[in-house]
Amino acid sequence: MKPTPQASIGIPKPAAERLRLLTAVAVAVALLCAPTVAVAQPRPTDQVGESSAAKQRIPLVALPDVSMRAGMLVDSNGRVLWARSANAKRSMASITKIMTAVVALEDNGGKLDRTVVVPAIALSAGESTAELKAGDKVTIRRLLEDTLVKSGNDAATALAITTSGSEKAFVARMNAKAKELGLTRTSFKNPHGLDQSGHYTSARDIEVLARHAMRSPEFRRIVKMKYVRIGKTNRRVHNSNLLIGSYTGANGVKTGWTDGAGYSVVASADRSGTELLAVVLGTRSETARFAEARNLLDWGFAHYRRQQLATKGTVVAKPPVRDYLDVAVPVATSQDASASVIDVQGPIERTVSVESSLAAPVTAGDRVGSVIFTQRGRTVATVPVIATESVRAPTLLERVGIRLARVWRGMFG
Repeated sequence: MKPTPQASIGIPKPAAERLRLLTAVAVAVALLCAPTVAVAQPRPTDQVGESSAAKQRIPLVALPDVSMRAGMLVDSNGRVLWARSANAKRSMASITKIMTAVVALEDNGGKLDRTVVVPAIALSAGESTAELKAGDKVTIRRLLEDTLVKSGNDAATALAITTSGSEKAFVARMNAKAKELGLTRTSFKNPHGLDQSGHYTSARDIEVLARHAMRSPEFRRIVKMKYVRIGKTNRRVHNSNLLIGSYTGANGVKTGWTDGAGYSVVASADRSGTELLAVVLGTRSETARFAEARNLLDWGFAHYRRQQLATKGTVVAKPPVRDYLDVAVPVATSQDASASVIDVQGPIERTVSVESSLAAPVTAGDRVGSVIFTQRGRTVATVPVIATESVRAPTLLERVGIRLARVWRGMFG
């Protein structure tokens, strides 16, 4: 008796769609929760803030436990929280598509609903695909979504050709934009990221590019999408960045993988108004790239925080007024102050720098010094110190009396 063909089971289409979705979710959960193969190992050369952990005598146990070949963790302003081999040239794989989207967004302006025809040559890249067909009519916005969310090489190539007329012209625009952004260790040879001689970047350049891209509301909207629908069947495909929807605050940005680049991801997350961006380059498995991105972001949110340093009106000293006897003026901080600091770099130290004595007249609000907050010798905040009371200049008769009183005290103590 012959086995019944699978197709004859007759699973209803809605049920089949739900089954595919559940399967995709199960795979995503397995990838994020499974242990990684690589052995994580913090290094003394890992950078925290402005210099290496070894130079700052930061113990290795205080560093992120990651094994990536190169990477960075920065805040939304580009402050370096952690880095490893940040300037090393590396293959970038589909992280390339961040620049592809940046150029396409700029060159298409607000005309993202413009319909274009997918050229046959756009399908020649192969590998990851958004299931486009030659002659398909799609919008620029749809190509952007297929490029960033599904990571379709066909979509990236179609986007390049329909934007600039040819792939070569578009790549020239990519390199011009890289120069404009100061990406000195980046060179593009294609819009999709497949390994090619002369196609490279660095972790530092990637974080600059990614932060620039995230300033675009449309780019930010797309990379936060949980899924897109592709192909003639409108099949739903989950974002290649599996942190979207599974990591609290995750809002972007892009994955990549090739033999030359290894498994990589640029991951962004926002919690309570603090946005961090992690660059993970060259892990040994798909599981590892997401696990290490989580480790970096977790470390950042745990150790990089805003601290209240000063409260307006706090009296920090009472310098004497030298034109009088036994008169002193309380001086206080003129404003509240806070700063974001990396706590593993050590405690915040406060230095009060105020004039040793004041000359009358003194007017309330006069600046008489400052309070300087430092961490490992680096100034993190400076708060002006002001007089809180006014003291008029003494009259001539008062000056004579004060002088006589000082002579008396000098003679008889």
